[in-house]
Amino acid sequence: MSTTDSSTGHPVVVGVDDGQATGRAVEEAAAQARRWGRPLRVMHATGLSIVPWTDEHLVRVANRTERCRERALRAVPDLRVSAVTEVADPAAMLVEASRQASMVVLDGGRLGQAEAILLGATADKVIAHAACPVMVVPLAADRSASGPVVVGVDAHQHSAPAVALAFAEASRRQVPLVAAHSWWWDEANAAFTRGDPEEARERVVESHRLLVAEMLAGYRDEYPEVRVTESLVHGIAGPTLVQASRGAQLLVVGRRGLGGFPGLLLGSVGAHVVHHAHCPVVVVPSDWAEDGDA
Repeated sequence: MSTTDSSTGHPVVVGVDDGQATGRAVEEAAAQARRWGRPLRVMHATGLSIVPWTDEHLVRVANRTERCRERALRAVPDLRVSAVTEVADPAAMLVEASRQASMVVLDGGRLGQAEAILLGATADKVIAHAACPVMVVPLAADRSASGPVVVGVDAHQHSAPAVALAFAEASRRQVPLVAAHSWWWDEANAAFTRGDPEEARERVVESHRLLVAEMLAGYRDEYPEVRVTESLVHGIAGPTLVQASRGAQLLVVGRRGLGGFPGLLLGSVGAHVVHHAHCPVVVVPSDWAEDGDA
């Protein structure tokens, strides 16, 4: 096992399986561990079976896990990497691991296609219950080294952890941050047709702009080196975020969004974002706080 004194604190955990796409998640997890100065833990669960797994099967699984560990070391040679293979339910294992992890990284496979049904078996459960941020890496994710970090922003405090992580990521990656906010109103609604409709629309836009500015204000002061662009879009949240992910190197969203992103990861919006984004997506629990040695 390769070690480095700079890799301390709660590890980045990457869940691996027998799929060919796992390698992309391993490489992303290794890069994230290096970026945060954390060790990397490669974890593989065999799943549960009525018939006990044979020793030979467990050895084969452990060998595959070890190959993933070796791949991480090839990507980041000086990283401290451990490998764990357990006879367990994959989702339960990763949720438990998330309690002492800085991030869990998962392979999203061919998201947006029929294969995405498989995501619900493990990744959706981990996303919904993890105690730390969860990164989902689509197989066809863009490899943008210079693109921005994009964060979905709404007006509620439970989105603050996602905004905090996005600023930290933009700072570490030395790239700009795009704060994306989606809003919608029915222009035919009588409530907005009294007086000048254009003035009414401008008032709505300005109110959303002020809400976003207030949400970002403290983080702008904390990260003065991060160049921030505010993107307010009159549209549906899911497609808006997916479009914003084009050319980005990371999309950060809250697990329970209201306002700009209602029902995130509790309904169709979250599923749309995780399954269709063009870059890795990090989902941040509303009660998450980066541990002190980050």
